[in-house]
Amino acid sequence: MIEQNIALSLQQAGKKFCRNLKQSLYYGFLDVSRIFAGVRLDTGRLRKDEFWAVSSLSFEVRKGESLGVIGANGSGKSTLLRLLSGIYTPDQGTVMVNGKVGSLITLGAGFHPHFTGRENIFFNGTLLGLSKKELEERYDDIVRFADLDEFIDSPVATYSTGMRMRLGFAIAIHTNPDILLIDEILAVGDVNFIKNSYDKIESMVTEKGISAIVVSHNIGMIQRLCRKTLVLDKGRMVFIGDTLEAISKYYELSLKHKLAVESNHPTDKFIHHHDCPMQVYIEDFSIRGNAAEYLNEITAPCTVRFQTRVSNSLNQPVALPTVSILLLDPGMIDLIASVQSHGPACEGVVIPGKGEVLVECEASYFNLAPGEYRVIVKLGGPKEGIFYDSVLVTQSLKVSWSVEFLQEVSSVYRDCKLFIPSAWKVEP
Repeated sequence: MIEQNIALSLQQAGKKFCRNLKQSLYYGFLDVSRIFAGVRLDTGRLRKDEFWAVSSLSFEVRKGESLGVIGANGSGKSTLLRLLSGIYTPDQGTVMVNGKVGSLITLGAGFHPHFTGRENIFFNGTLLGLSKKELEERYDDIVRFADLDEFIDSPVATYSTGMRMRLGFAIAIHTNPDILLIDEILAVGDVNFIKNSYDKIESMVTEKGISAIVVSHNIGMIQRLCRKTLVLDKGRMVFIGDTLEAISKYYELSLKHKLAVESNHPTDKFIHHHDCPMQVYIEDFSIRGNAAEYLNEITAPCTVRFQTRVSNSLNQPVALPTVSILLLDPGMIDLIASVQSHGPACEGVVIPGKGEVLVECEASYFNLAPGEYRVIVKLGGPKEGIFYDSVLVTQSLKVSWSVEFLQEVSSVYRDCKLFIPSAWKVEP
């Protein structure tokens, strides 16, 4: 029996699949035959070509609690959601659910392309267990949330992917579930819809006391919606706990996998922009800690030194260009932080013909939020908007927070992008 304050409980749960289609059909036939014959199935044993998609998962989610699930592609996140939603039955252990489940996994599944949005609300809502009376009562709220007033009487076949997602999401959240299962469903949609969706999910968790399981590669979404996060790696649970610690663990695993893959496939350290003239160019760039070791994963807060080796390909001396270091989000859309070479140390410096200099920037208190960042380094050119060189560092910079720092500030600075060191005083 599951306790009343527990929404979900997994005990040593696992699900296996077969890599070979013909073998899978054969195993299915054997299993069904044995069930009809009354023979007990040994589902915990792997047969030829079978593998565990998820294995030995044990955790609980309380009512009113939100749990994030992160991991690399193929780590078992979607399989876990399908176990929780009842789409899959476990081959190992038990999965217990206490309440009505609302699955935001394949939004729009069940939509008839030739029905209008209005007709699909009633059609899809009925599939999700709502009566006609309930749908009529909630119809206006669904249309308003999906922001489809102008198109609600148009066939769904004419909708964009984002419009179908909005309609599917609006229907699903108005079924009043006790447990929400969310799988990458906010990857499509404009900024306003994503914000409204976040607000709606947060209000359902905090005000209505529902439980939410959120699967996403969007770390910002996980940080905002979940205080507790599960990290999956190759179908196994490697961590469950505070979200910021989970993110650090996730990036640590990602780095280990990446190093293992790239150890036999070396790549260029950085990529030069093809439009730059490169009379003066970036010969090398590195990020180093106090021990002078090269870093691409930083445990903050700490001291970090950015080193740029600048070379002059010309025969005559050249004044040192401005060195700019930019830290961007993984999609290289948002600029998170930047530094430029200014001050007495850089003024009047000349690079001799066919020579080079090492330019170093020290950040004595480097403390970006945990996450993955892309690094771009630029050399200012002779005119505004023109650069001698611009390079993209191929390896991402991974930042995590130390356990001591997490214990001190995680509850306060959970959503911040940059921690600003400060000294406080109070005077009478």
